Amino acid sequence: MAVIKCPECGHQVSELAPTCPGCGVEIAGKVIKCPDCGEIYFRTMMLCPTCHRPTSSAPVQPSRPVPVRHTEPVTPVPQPKHKEEPEKKSYTTMIVGLVIALAVCGVGAFYYNDAKKQREQNDFEFAAQSNDPLVIEQYLNEHKDENTSHRDSLQSRLALIQEMDKEWTNVVISGSRDQLEHYAKTHPDSPHKDEAINKLDSMDYAHVMKDKTIDAFMKYVNQHPNGRFVNDAKAAIDAIKMMQLQPEESQMIKALFKKFFQSVNSRNESGMLSTVADQLTSFLGQSMAGKADVATFLNKIYKSDITNMNWHIIDDYKISKKAGTNGAADYTVQFTAEQNISRTDASQPTYNRYVISATVSSDGKISGLNMKRVPQQ
Repeated sequence: MAVIKCPECGHQVSELAPTCPGCGVEIAGKVIKCPDCGEIYFRTMMLCPTCHRPTSSAPVQPSRPVPVRHTEPVTPVPQPKHKEEPEKKSYTTMIVGLVIALAVCGVGAFYYNDAKKQREQNDFEFAAQSNDPLVIEQYLNEHKDENTSHRDSLQSRLALIQEMDKEWTNVVISGSRDQLEHYAKTHPDSPHKDEAINKLDSMDYAHVMKDKTIDAFMKYVNQHPNGRFVNDAKAAIDAIKMMQLQPEESQMIKALFKKFFQSVNSRNESGMLSTVADQLTSFLGQSMAGKADVATFLNKIYKSDITNMNWHIIDDYKISKKAGTNGAADYTVQFTAEQNISRTDASQPTYNRYVISATVSSDGKISGLNMKRVPQQ
């Protein structure tokens, strides 16, 4: 009986042992010895694992027969599967795992590329709609090796914006309204278009504020219907219109002074006092005069030698309107009046001419009155 190495685990075992005590693989009748190199290996293998000599079917020949005696029953050892079966299973598992790994990598690469393309598309659309050179430059820096057509488009756009920036700088330096208007019309997509429109808006309104006429304000409103100062211009127009003397106001003032002087002619004190305010800022040089002062004037003007008096108003009225308290309007009035007197003392003058300066309150009362005699020629 010869002792050999188990071809499975290398454990020392008898060539006649049914199984290897180390790994349990079958030995007796299952192994063969290579006649060339003496290697012990499983007879089911086609070639010697050492010298690769084709395997013969002869089993290992013992040096001499040795009877096998068993003094006690041997417990059967579970027989392992043939060595080639685990190897085949291992190879199959590796192949399946590799296929799955490749599939996962492929799916991951697909979604990564898809997400990358979507991000590039989003960035391109945002940059294409922007007039900010920094936004376009950021896209070009972040997507250097991606969509060529997108890059070419944005590079052209960037060059155009940069050119417009140079032109805009020249327009601003010039300060010319005509150049501003031309720039706004010829560059509707420029990032400076709104700025140009705002500058035009400010320049035109500043010019209007020098005139402050209804025509000037109306011209501004028509040129800039959405201008920043449209509401101010419309309010100014309303204010000017409110301060413009209306025909009915002019008639009211003329009637007021006609009644005043007719009351003087007829020595009608109550009629005269009905035309004046309770408090006058000035009356014949007296400040803060009351109705009693007005009545005194009527009594003083009629001297003892006067038999008749006639005041005649020359229709040369100059009436202006201004804003008074509480938003109401006050009026300043100037006109000429002639005084014809009938008297018994021939040495005294019978004719005088006066310039009347007066104010009228918003409630239609004389609030101030002064007279200046015009020297005779």
